[in-house]
Amino acid sequence: MYRSAGLAFASVCLLSLVSLGSLACSSSVDPPAPGASTPLGPGLRIRQVANPTAPTHPRDGAQVNVTGAALLWIDTFDETQDGKSRGTVFVQDVGSQAPYSGISIFAPAYIPADLRVAPGDVLDFNGQYKEMGSIGSAKFPAGQFLIQLSKPVSTFRFEYRAPDPAVVPLADLDDFDKGRQWSSMLVTVNDVTLVSAALDSSGKRVTYLLDSTANAVSISNELFDLKLDAYPAGTHFKSVTGIVTWFFSYHIAPRSKDDLVVAP
Repeated sequence: MYRSAGLAFASVCLLSLVSLGSLACSSSVDPPAPGASTPLGPGLRIRQVANPTAPTHPRDGAQVNVTGAALLWIDTFDETQDGKSRGTVFVQDVGSQAPYSGISIFAPAYIPADLRVAPGDVLDFNGQYKEMGSIGSAKFPAGQFLIQLSKPVSTFRFEYRAPDPAVVPLADLDDFDKGRQWSSMLVTVNDVTLVSAALDSSGKRVTYLLDSTANAVSISNELFDLKLDAYPAGTHFKSVTGIVTWFFSYHIAPRSKDDLVVAP
């Protein structure tokens, strides 16, 4: 993995500032204004971009500069086995579980080109903010869209750690507008029961419904090899952790089986 001299010092500096409470890493502290002196850089925080009520929220297609975003996960699992369902990068504001702190990255270009990144790395992204109303032939309902940074240039800032999951109500993820605040973030839902398991028409995408409402949230196999028969209907989970994704409805995508904790 590419690292430059002095990055360790930056990481130590960040830890020191966090311990003193002087850096806007906590969800209880406002993000720094653009241009403020901070190890996270002078750009916007993700929640200043993704929150539709924020004064800095960009229009669809605008160029944005997000600095100091922690890498959550890189989707290397190709559940459709055709090379088209992998590669998405998920990032989140450093140390934050605040709403709108996450976003997905489509086709980043790293500088240098041989940069190898891992969860916890803090990166900068300069690219186009997109609200995708369709993907291929799939057209989403009016007012619903997939939110991404598209083809940004990405540079490495320093090593740190990925944010802890935000504990969220399951019902938020049954509604597009309520669920939008948790999109692309690492979340945990507690005390939930599996309703049913299904395959999509391709026979490769697995979804485990967690309630029976319209547009119900489900567990998906987007990030690891979750089998259709891994858990029977009626399984009670003490907790389910994963990254929130969206395609017509919200999904919680566990990173491994360790994110699925069955109740005793």
